[in-house]
Amino acid sequence: MMGRGQISIDLLFAVTLVMLTVVSLINLSAQEMEGARVIDRTAQLKVFAVELRDSVVKVYSSGGGFAVRKEVPLKLHPGENVRVTLDNSTNALVVTAWIGGKSYRVAQRLPVPLSKKTSVKLTATDPSLWIIASYNETTGMVDVEVSGNRP
Repeated sequence: MMGRGQISIDLLFAVTLVMLTVVSLINLSAQEMEGARVIDRTAQLKVFAVELRDSVVKVYSSGGGFAVRKEVPLKLHPGENVRVTLDNSTNALVVTAWIGGKSYRVAQRLPVPLSKKTSVKLTATDPSLWIIASYNETTGMVDVEVSGNRP
């Protein structure tokens, strides 16, 4: 036969176990949500880098005087930024981002030659960039660069 005190202690243990389980589930779901956010940002930056690569090729093939405006697909908050670099030493487009306290980096090889390294930093107040082609009379080639200013 159980006394009243025994039922109260069993009930207290049961409630404590249920509360621990609920707290563990909440913690697990919060970790999974953060992981999903990181994957989502990485995927958006990868798509942005591929889009920029394709735009660089189109601008290059269109020739001198042609320019395209692109905007970062993420909503940037104050203190966050995305840097787009056309690197002539590796012939690659590199997107480096600082978003939500985390650093991201995505690179894409370019099938067109680059004559110089150019870079532009995108922020919450200035989220767009220009991909500009110009004819270089010295080399007789088309130069492609990124800039924050309209050509």
